[in-house]
Amino acid sequence: MRATFQSLAVLPFLAFAGCNRGSTGAGGASTSGSGSDGTIAQVSASQSAPASVPEQQTADRGTIPPTQTPAVTLPSFADLANRLEPAVVNIQVVIKADPNVPSPYEGTPWEYFFRRPGMPPPAIQAAGSGVVISPDGFILTNNHVVENARSVKVTTNTGEEFPAKVRGRDPLTDLAVVKVVPQKELAAATLGDSDAARVGDWVIAIGNPFGLEGTVTAGIISAKGRVIAGPYDDFLQTDAAINPGNSGGPLFGLRGEVVGINTAIIAQAQGVGFAIPINLAKELLPQLKEEGRITRGWLGVAVRPTSPQMVPANAGAKGALVVAVDPDGPAGKAGVKPGDILVAIQGRPIDDSNRLPRLVANLKPGSTAELKIVRDGQLQTVTVTVEKMPDPQRIVARRR
Repeated sequence: MRATFQSLAVLPFLAFAGCNRGSTGAGGASTSGSGSDGTIAQVSASQSAPASVPEQQTADRGTIPPTQTPAVTLPSFADLANRLEPAVVNIQVVIKADPNVPSPYEGTPWEYFFRRPGMPPPAIQAAGSGVVISPDGFILTNNHVVENARSVKVTTNTGEEFPAKVRGRDPLTDLAVVKVVPQKELAAATLGDSDAARVGDWVIAIGNPFGLEGTVTAGIISAKGRVIAGPYDDFLQTDAAINPGNSGGPLFGLRGEVVGINTAIIAQAQGVGFAIPINLAKELLPQLKEEGRITRGWLGVAVRPTSPQMVPANAGAKGALVVAVDPDGPAGKAGVKPGDILVAIQGRPIDDSNRLPRLVANLKPGSTAELKIVRDGQLQTVTVTVEKMPDPQRIVARRR
């Protein structure tokens, strides 16, 4: 069955179903296992004692023996969630509707009431989440939450509402920054180090799924480096429950630092969600704040994974096989050909073909880069002048 990746913004019939200010849960719930009546009655002397339990047998050779005590003690997330919730916000948007999309009432008796001829299409409302990243009102969220927004409103966990402006967007990584002007400093989250996060680490997601404000869920990092759709994908996978409305909300580690921005789920699955690693967001934040968009380096090649036998032992990396070259692109001008294997760029090894677009994107347009390639089994070095990545529409037109 083909997996469907679903973004997590909530459309109107979902977004406001649970958005009343009084819908927050009670804060006095006790943690599980804290009851006071859990004592075990002793066996009286007149009762016969049970037969002694035989000693645990030694594990068979080659098997992993069990530990005498639990290897992991499950934590309570109550204090951590209480401390972090003020940095998580609800983002409500009014989207610019496409006038070419037909009305669902077209051709019915209701068309006159809901969309008369010549009237503009009705506005579409949606909602998502965000995380405050600076006390002066910068908020990190997903691009698909605020894309085509006509207006944006941010609501804090205390119910304060602020009009917001989209400061910058990047569709290729699905990141966006919005800005509010608060009267006093906002509680801001600390951005952590997603590279240091390990598979199996505990994480908590805080957001507004289906408009249910301040929802906290917990899980672990299930995998790293997931590629699900685009050339810059490097997702953290988590089994912490995330749902429509969680988009743009933070994924926290147990130190209270943001390790990811929740972005997508597989619609047919349970416990399979994806978050943008926060280190990727930290690289892009300065440009998003100052320029409103991301300028990336470009080589003009298409690549795919290579088999190990195609790369000599002294190459130092698995490499990426070049399958197509734009003749007008930087790599084409430098002499790179289909069939070449790129094994390093600027001294950084290419261990995965999915890593190459991210490495090239970080190069400054106009700079020169040294490419280490394998051609006919021999290592060669090629120098290219990096260019600015064209708009996707221009790339498609050029290929035609």
